[in-house]
Amino acid sequence: MASPTLRPQNPHQLKAAMYAAGLDIVRLARAAGVTKQFISLLLQGKRGCQPTTAEAIAQAIGQPMRRFFGPMLYEQSHNERERMITATSDPYLTFEEVADLARLPVKTLRHLRHTGHGPEFFKIGRRLKIRESKAREWIQAYENGTATTTP
Repeated sequence: MASPTLRPQNPHQLKAAMYAAGLDIVRLARAAGVTKQFISLLLQGKRGCQPTTAEAIAQAIGQPMRRFFGPMLYEQSHNERERMITATSDPYLTFEEVADLARLPVKTLRHLRHTGHGPEFFKIGRRLKIRESKAREWIQAYENGTATTTP
């Protein structure tokens, strides 16, 4: 039986931890025994990896693997391509879904994000995504007047 493929649960968090550990893409790739292109795709959320690779990356950063990586499932999309879905009860939301959840026009949410007061999205492919729990936290902070995005 093949080992499960893992993917970063939040590529932005993985990237921040990499920099906090004093590493860049080249040094992390060297320490984990992979190419810098592999690390780049992983940080963009476009690539998964084997558990041994995920463990090597987490060890190089100095954090437990489960903090960054989770299982990856596949389902067939309507156009016959496979697309990644994270196995979780905390689904990813698109930019438009967050605007709808917050009952804000998309244009207003874009402005808030641009000025540093919007929620902290990350990219999966070309789409901005955020976990539903993080979006709800931001909405609560926005309602309380304390919403800011961390750099």
